[in-house]
Amino acid sequence: MTSAPSVLEIRALPGTETYRNLLAQVAEGARDRDLDDENPFDQVRLLKEAGIGRLRIPVELGGAGLSVRQLFSTIIDIAQADPIVAHIFRTHFWFVEERLRTLSDPASAVWLTKVNEGNLFANAFSEKGSLAVGSLVFNTRLQPVGNGYRLNGEKFYSTGTLFADYLTVTATTDRDSVASVIVPGDRDGVRLVDDWDGFGQRRTGTGTTIFTQVDVAADEILSETPYDAAPVPTTQYASLQLYILAIIAGALRSVVDDGVALLRSRQRNFSHALTERPVDDPLLQRTLGELSATAFAAEAAVLAAADVIDAATASLRDGVPDAQLAEEAQLAVAKAKVHIDAVALDAATKLLDLGGASASSRSRNLDRHWRNVRTISLHNPVHYKARVIGQNLLHGTPLPANAYF
Repeated sequence: MTSAPSVLEIRALPGTETYRNLLAQVAEGARDRDLDDENPFDQVRLLKEAGIGRLRIPVELGGAGLSVRQLFSTIIDIAQADPIVAHIFRTHFWFVEERLRTLSDPASAVWLTKVNEGNLFANAFSEKGSLAVGSLVFNTRLQPVGNGYRLNGEKFYSTGTLFADYLTVTATTDRDSVASVIVPGDRDGVRLVDDWDGFGQRRTGTGTTIFTQVDVAADEILSETPYDAAPVPTTQYASLQLYILAIIAGALRSVVDDGVALLRSRQRNFSHALTERPVDDPLLQRTLGELSATAFAAEAAVLAAADVIDAATASLRDGVPDAQLAEEAQLAVAKAKVHIDAVALDAATKLLDLGGASASSRSRNLDRHWRNVRTISLHNPVHYKARVIGQNLLHGTPLPANAYF
């Protein structure tokens, strides 16, 4: 494989001044973009051009060679700048991780070259309807036609598709299996509809993707899994779910930033308050301190779980991690979610207590933190997570083997 010149080494390595400036550019106007319902096309482009999508690719293959922990630390940074932008890259990093896991397959090396060229990858997995979430049965169909295939169907929750160069798509085949295929976002027959209407994470491109007689070449089929295939140990589900928690951790950092700015902006306090100036009020100082502690603990939980995923990833043999380490990774992420979900919404609410009625001003848009956290946390219900943790502790029950746990 011939790697592309590494732009990332020059422009956006985490910890460098260039990286900090890049994040500042992403953060600029984030509040107003949410307020005005604007897509962050320019901000996504900046991250792509800086090489952010290549963080996990080894240096010798053209990337930055970051560890799993370092990747999630970076995701938290980006989410602090703008959780919408961070979310758009979620399945891109999943795609890269799966190509690294299967690097012995020549096709994976080819697709990593596409990543090194600056392309962004997104997903079209989920569907509306009566089929259970997380099942491997889809109404989208991949059927053989001549020397290739045709793809037909409709997807929803297609996060990142509006911004991506390539789409990974799940589809039912005529062989009692589910296939994962990849097609360019601008191929004939692909239609992207910007119709996601969530009250938070509004501009992530999480809408409808329609495939009508889309041509798919044989080498664009990434994998095919029979319905009756036994589950194989994996870290990909843990990584996908931890990514969501990293976004929340970044949003909590932003809650603290807005809390500091809010208190400093207040010119008066209540007549019965403890001090004349809000910034000197010990009750408000305590609330801000609690918000900072919550953000710190959430980030620590995410990075601790990332370390467990890192250990499982290091155990890969022929693309499969050690089963016990993989389960420990999934358990660690589940525990992190149960905790973070419990504290994040409370923190987003307490932020408003620092400003009284003025904090509810629409122009301040402080409610975006609660809306974003509440929306993204609904991706996988926390009550199922908590119950399964307890069941595992008591009976050793295996965790659900799907991407939505």
